[in-house]
Amino acid sequence: MKNKDEKRIQIFVGGFGSGKTEIAINYSFQLREKYKQVAIVDLDIVNPYFRTREVRDNLELQEIRLIAPKKEMVYADLPQISPEIKGMLQNIHYYVVLDVGGDDVGSVVLGSFSSILQGLDYEMSMVVNVYRPFTQEIAQILQLAKELEKSSRLKLTSIISNPNLQELTDKGTIIKGHKLIEQVARELKLPIRFLCIEKSLAPEIKNMNFNHPIFYLTRFMKLPWK
Repeated sequence: MKNKDEKRIQIFVGGFGSGKTEIAINYSFQLREKYKQVAIVDLDIVNPYFRTREVRDNLELQEIRLIAPKKEMVYADLPQISPEIKGMLQNIHYYVVLDVGGDDVGSVVLGSFSSILQGLDYEMSMVVNVYRPFTQEIAQILQLAKELEKSSRLKLTSIISNPNLQELTDKGTIIKGHKLIEQVARELKLPIRFLCIEKSLAPEIKNMNFNHPIFYLTRFMKLPWK
């Protein structure tokens, strides 16, 4: 059954290393459980390592449409797929996830579609990992939010808390990081959409009472040398 509150277009933005691509992929799988037609758009032309297109086969197995340069042009730029993106954004039969490149440089690409998006039903979530450089302090996160809105020409609607140190993440890491995000949310007057926790940590935090929904992640993205 469709959730009337769920926006048809889901936009994930954030700084480098925030985890937005991992979240965008996981969210597209969750959407596919509820809706027949789901697409994910790879707008990341900034980060050469973590790109949605790197998990193309996983997405195809779930019948999730991936809009990105073809395999033989995997490192190509955006112009070749712009018409396809515009068409998908305007296709009311599809739920669309946009994975946007890190920081304000990446969101400039999103800004090229702002005239279309401003008239559509969208959610734009800023993913924050407080353990990454340049988003470890409240002032830095507030500045990033301002830059993302300016370069994308769109308004943020929510924050996603993703406090992690990859393999070193534990309960304490999550609690400490999430508290900082709660302060940021109050400053920005934005809701925290959910707290991201890797599925393997579920037993460790099962008895904890967080004030926000938990979104459990399956890790798909890997560095090329792993």
